[in-house]
Amino acid sequence: MMAAKLRVWLILSRGSNLPTVWSNLFIGWLLGFVFAQHMPGIILAVFALVGLWLGVSLTYVGGMILNDAFDAKWDAEHRPTRPIPSGLISLRSAYVVGWLCLVLGFLITVRSSYTDGRDVFATESGRNIFAAHRVLVAKLAFALSVCVLVYNRWHKQVVWAPVVMGLCRALLPMIGFCALADAELARQSVGLATLLAHPFVLWVLTFSITLVARHESGNGQPPRWAESVLYLVPLPLLLTAYPHGRPFFLWALFGCALYWLWIYRSDRKHPLPAGVGARVADRLAAFPLLDFAANAIYLFFTAQLFDSGSTAVNAYLGVTRSLGLFWMIPLGCFGLTLLFRRWIPTT
Repeated sequence: MMAAKLRVWLILSRGSNLPTVWSNLFIGWLLGFVFAQHMPGIILAVFALVGLWLGVSLTYVGGMILNDAFDAKWDAEHRPTRPIPSGLISLRSAYVVGWLCLVLGFLITVRSSYTDGRDVFATESGRNIFAAHRVLVAKLAFALSVCVLVYNRWHKQVVWAPVVMGLCRALLPMIGFCALADAELARQSVGLATLLAHPFVLWVLTFSITLVARHESGNGQPPRWAESVLYLVPLPLLLTAYPHGRPFFLWALFGCALYWLWIYRSDRKHPLPAGVGARVADRLAAFPLLDFAANAIYLFFTAQLFDSGSTAVNAYLGVTRSLGLFWMIPLGCFGLTLLFRRWIPTT
């Protein structure tokens, strides 16, 4: 009985998509190592990652639950099998749990930004570095919560809703990055274009998925350009990796090739208009493949630091490289998404 009730809540929250959220945030967190003003201890940094994962997971779950709560009347007419209109979960319970998850997600995300207890004393040029992490992450986490609420409230009425939904994804690697990195140092070192390439790619893919998902309930057929643009989505990652040398470009190209093959397979397997739902599910599962390609940026900057000759930095980054984190987690999240969606519907 308890397992059945849990599954209903997982269906309501689209829990099968959570690994894609973890992967998006992880890439930003990993790149944040490179631009950390004070090198964090590995144990504290991993605890920060786990806390960030928990925080954004609660935010995602809360947003999905509130999405169904706001759409309860529409679902009663168009999708009566959803948990709320079918009576499996009450509307009141959905609102309470959704809001609770959203608030807890924000608090845990902010609390998980990196600090080693030196908030009061760690200053440089009069600036409290560790407190600055918390302030910036708080702003980004608040923006994420606002985007979630704005989308849920107005997505059925306005044409610009996919723009807001795209921001929800784009903010995830930015939160992971700013939780560890000195954002100003990173901006001065490599420029905003490089740092924002990955978030921009996630925004474009989410924008396209949201447009297609609007037709999932039989409301017409998705526009052709929304489907075609999917093949152009990874290009900013390739353009960012190309100037840094062949090994990094090939890494990004391999990740993009995996993404292209996955999208092509989905298009062939699920023709429109009947295949809209299956295509949306496959597009959502593709996020970690783009994260894998974005690792080329991390690899380039870690290679630069290895060449700098700093013993402490080299030893620390050697640990992260030896763990294989830069390729195992995105691909692992892709596999988990495919596994989870066997039992929990993606949309």
